[in-house]
Amino acid sequence: MEEFEDLLDVDMENIASDLMDIKEKARVDLIISKLKMYSNNIQELTNLYTSVLEDDNVSYLLLKLSQNPIFQKHFPEFYVKNQYGEDVINCQQNSSYHKYGVFKHILTTIECVGNPQIPIGKWQKKLLKWTMFLHDIGKPYVKVILEDGTDSFVNHDEKSVELAKGILDRFYFTEEEKRIILTLIKYHDKYLNEGEITYDNMKFLSSELDNSKEMFYLLLDVKDSDARAKNVDVYNKFKIVKNKYQEFINTYIDYENKAEQIDGNDENKVQKETAVSKAELDALIEDVMDKKRIRALYQHIIDIDKKKVMGYEVFSKLDAQKNIKVIDFLNYALEIGKNDKIQQMMMINAIEKFESNMGKEADILFVNSDLTSYQKYINKPRLYEMMERNKIVLEFQNYEKKDLNTIQEMISAIHKNKGYVALDNFGIGTLTIDDINLLDVDYIVPDRSLIQNIVEDTEKQKFLSNLVTYSISKGCKVIAIGVEDKTMLDMLVSLGVKYVQGYYFSKPNDTLEPLNTKLKALISNSNDEQI
Repeated sequence: MEEFEDLLDVDMENIASDLMDIKEKARVDLIISKLKMYSNNIQELTNLYTSVLEDDNVSYLLLKLSQNPIFQKHFPEFYVKNQYGEDVINCQQNSSYHKYGVFKHILTTIECVGNPQIPIGKWQKKLLKWTMFLHDIGKPYVKVILEDGTDSFVNHDEKSVELAKGILDRFYFTEEEKRIILTLIKYHDKYLNEGEITYDNMKFLSSELDNSKEMFYLLLDVKDSDARAKNVDVYNKFKIVKNKYQEFINTYIDYENKAEQIDGNDENKVQKETAVSKAELDALIEDVMDKKRIRALYQHIIDIDKKKVMGYEVFSKLDAQKNIKVIDFLNYALEIGKNDKIQQMMMINAIEKFESNMGKEADILFVNSDLTSYQKYINKPRLYEMMERNKIVLEFQNYEKKDLNTIQEMISAIHKNKGYVALDNFGIGTLTIDDINLLDVDYIVPDRSLIQNIVEDTEKQKFLSNLVTYSISKGCKVIAIGVEDKTMLDMLVSLGVKYVQGYYFSKPNDTLEPLNTKLKALISNSNDEQI
C-alpha cells in the first residue's frame, strides 16, 4: 500500500505540472491570436506586449513568442544575423561578466526590474519593463570575438538606443515616454566602476536626467537589474557603486533643488556662472568660518487646519561676487576636510539670526543636517544650549536602515535637550514605514519626488495616505513639501495632510514677513469639506 501511495504522489505531481504547461501553452496561443488580430492597431498591440512584459511568467511567454513569426514581424531587429550567424535570440556572451546569452539575460532583467527605492505607478513600471526588453538588443550588431576567445560588445548601448528608437516609433508611445526609455538605455551601462562615480560625472548624468530624483532611481533600478542578471562578482561590485549613487542623489540633487528655489528669489543673483579659483574658495571658507558672507533664508511651513504659519525651514545662501552654488562650496569643503565644521557654522549662524528676528509668526525652526556630519559635530553643547531657547527641529538627511540604532540614540539625546527630529527625504531610501516604528521621530518629510505629480499618480497617493495614517498612530506629523498650486494642495488635504510647504505660499526669504492675510485667502480657496 505504501509503495502504491508513493507512486500516486509522483504521478499527481507530474499531472499538476503537465496541467500547468497546458494552461501556459493555451495562454501563449491566446496571446498570439490577439497579436495577429491587432497587428494594425498599434495602441492595442502596445498594450498587449506591455501586459506580457509585466507578467509574472514573462520569461516563458517571451521565449515561446520569440519562436512565432508574429513576434518576428513586430520585432525584426531581434532576428538580424551578425558575422557569426547570431541574432538577439541566440547571441552568446562569452565573457567574465556574463552567465547567460543575450536573450536570456534580457529576460532575466525584465523579471528583476520594477522595484526602485521609491513608490512607482503603472506608468513608470511600463517604461522600466520596455527599457529592459530593449536595452541590449544592439549587442549582436557590435559583437567582436577577441583573440583570447572572449566576446566584446563595445558601444552596444548606442546601437541599442538606435534600434530601440525605431521600435518605439512603430508602437504607441508618447514623445516623453520614448525620451525616458531611450535615456535609460543610453546610460544603463555607463558609470559602473567605483572610480567613475565622481562629482563631475554625476553632475553631468544628473543634467541628462533632468536633475530628477525619480529618474535617478529609475536608472538605478535598471542598473541593478542588469547587474543581477550577470555574475555574482559583478553584482557585488555594483552594490558598492549603488551606494555611491545614492549618496550623490541625496546630497547634490537636494542642494541643487534648494539652490534653485533660493536663487529664484534672489534679485541680485549673478546670471552667468564664472569659474571660481581655489584661492577664492579658500577665502570664502575662512569667511564662513567667521560667520561672514552667509545669508540665512527662511520658508514658511503652513498649518492647514489652523490657517497659520507653523514654523520655518532655513536655507543657507552664500554672498559672493561670483555665483557659487552651495553644493559646489560644500564639495570643496569636503575635499579639504572642513565640511563638518562648515555645516556646523551654517547651522549656528541660521539659528542665531532666527533668534534675533522679531517679525516671525512662529518659533519652530527646521534645520537641515547630514546624518554623518551631525555625528561628527564637536560643538553639540552649543547646539543644545540653543535648543533650550528655541524650538529647533533637526531635519536629518542621508540615513539608511543600517543607521536605525544610531539615529534613535541621537533622537534620545536631542529630546533630552528639548530639541525635535524630522526625517527628510523619507520614502526613497532603504528605510520603510515599518522601520520607523523603532524611532521616536517628531516629523516625517516625504521626498519631493513623492509629492510631484501626486494629483495624477495613484501609487504616490496611496503611499502618502498610508504614511499619514501611520503618523497619526505614531503621534508625529507629516509635512508635504513642494506645493505649487491649488490642485496639489486640494489633493494633499484630501489625503489627510495637515502641514505643507512650497511656492504656493512663499519662496525662501530673509524677512519672515507675516502671511496670515495671504494664507487665509489661499486656504479658503481650497475645498472646505476636505479641510
